[in-house]
Amino acid sequence: MKKFLILGSTAVCLFILSGCSFLYQDASESSQSDAVIDVSQTEEPWQTAEFEAVNQYGDTVSIESLEGEWWISKTIFTRCPTVCMTMTPNMVELQSALEEKGVDIRIVSFTVDPDFDTPERLEEYGESYGADFNNWDFLTGYEFEDIQQFALESFKSQIQQVPEESDIMHPTRFFLVNPDGIVHRMYSGEKSFDLKATVEDITEITGS
Repeated sequence: MKKFLILGSTAVCLFILSGCSFLYQDASESSQSDAVIDVSQTEEPWQTAEFEAVNQYGDTVSIESLEGEWWISKTIFTRCPTVCMTMTPNMVELQSALEEKGVDIRIVSFTVDPDFDTPERLEEYGESYGADFNNWDFLTGYEFEDIQQFALESFKSQIQQVPEESDIMHPTRFFLVNPDGIVHRMYSGEKSFDLKATVEDITEITGS
């Protein structure tokens, strides 16, 4: 399997250390209560980092293969004991609602447990929640350190193992990325998920 190809960024690290802890899962309930957050007007655009991975079928997916498409990203892992059990059903609802609206968009889920989550396990996981694989890729095939750096670079988010709880802390947001690879929005993916507001916002932004 191929690894992520990620560019380092000292500026991003400094930004995280200076005040982006609210993206570290549920570090701040007040910020997590916002269903839709606009990040398109930031001084420095949130450019997604380069990557190359494989999906649930073993097919290669890269930043180049997503070029020219709107896509929504989230992080998951198949043995997640907490937030994924809410986030993934919410994304399934979102996928169905966007399809009903005729919105042409791709969903990309990155596992934060790549050593365990093989393509086969990801396929079983997606099937168990009723995900439609026609426009939803569950990605693996990289190192844990790679997905940590990718989340930091692309989504200003941290990923950390919590071995004493058999858990991995990861962002609970859904991230809307434009055809040029720039992050436009963050949506609450867990407790404050608002299906109606999220669908309306994505529909308006993508011009669907």
